[in-house]
Amino acid sequence: MGQIIDTSKPKKIGDRYNYILITYSGCGSENDPSYNLTKHFSSQEAEQEGWAGPIMNDIFQFLRDQGVTHVQDGELAYEYEGGNQEDFHGLFTLDRWIEIISKLI
Repeated sequence: MGQIIDTSKPKKIGDRYNYILITYSGCGSENDPSYNLTKHFSSQEAEQEGWAGPIMNDIFQFLRDQGVTHVQDGELAYEYEGGNQEDFHGLFTLDRWIEIISKLI
């Protein structure tokens, strides 16, 4: 589904990305060895529906708990305002991204 990147930390430690990979049932593995940490959201409903909608509230809370401030979502930038922060196409504040996604679920 995506990654949490702390730009103040090195990109890699050894042969692993120093990011948190976010996955859910039907989209990514529960433990990706390419990353230092994988946060997997297990949901039969999300797997059956083929998207993260059923678990988005849990993902929102996880992002908040991790201190995430921005989400880059290039696809949403074509349809919604507020996604062109700091010259990055699709960079939304977390609150704006949650507002948009909440309307879709």
